[in-house]
Amino acid sequence: MSLRGLAVVRVCDFVWPMPSKAGSDDQKKLMSSLNEAVEEGDWSRGADVALEEARRIFDAESERRSSADSKAGIYLAVITALIPVLTSLLPNLWGSGIHVVLGSLSLLMFGISVAYLIGAGWWAFKTIKVAMSYTISPYDIAMSWKTDSPEQGLAKRLSKAVIANYDRVNEKVLFIKMTHAYLLRSFFGFVALLLIQASWPMGASIVDVVFEYFESSEKLSSLIMCFS
Repeated sequence: MSLRGLAVVRVCDFVWPMPSKAGSDDQKKLMSSLNEAVEEGDWSRGADVALEEARRIFDAESERRSSADSKAGIYLAVITALIPVLTSLLPNLWGSGIHVVLGSLSLLMFGISVAYLIGAGWWAFKTIKVAMSYTISPYDIAMSWKTDSPEQGLAKRLSKAVIANYDRVNEKVLFIKMTHAYLLRSFFGFVALLLIQASWPMGASIVDVVFEYFESSEKLSSLIMCFS
């Protein structure tokens, strides 16, 4: 990719972030190699340690998934409550008593900020969307205890469940990161809107003083030329 194309991609990603789909084949190969390593590994020595570690990793992945879901639920509730409140501010941004430039800038920043807020809600909704999850069942425990090393069999089944859930858990974490990115952009958009609203009176006064100064200078020059 050329330097210009890379710059365009980076600008687009900054303006409207999207998750990258690159490396999906490598991810599939990695998951396949992990499954093969678990299946072919001999954990009979120290099977108790392997089972304990497999439980710890399984619990950690479950906690990671639950944390992403709970954050997404909170963000979605806040965004849903904010949208009607922010929409009620529209009449104050445009009206007969508001300068057309101020109104245009305010509406532009308001629209951008709300768009980012809606985008954050969309990614939060995708995070909490119900997805298939793998775990172990009583059947897995019963089948493990039919082998010569029950602890090893159960540790392998737990490890395979973790590997099968990796993609979905990582996807949820990615979606919640996208929610953060859009919320951050929405926040800065509303900050920019407040700065425009707050600085407009002072800026308009400065512009009026400058225009009055130049107009008075032009009148003075005309008067001097008349008497010369």
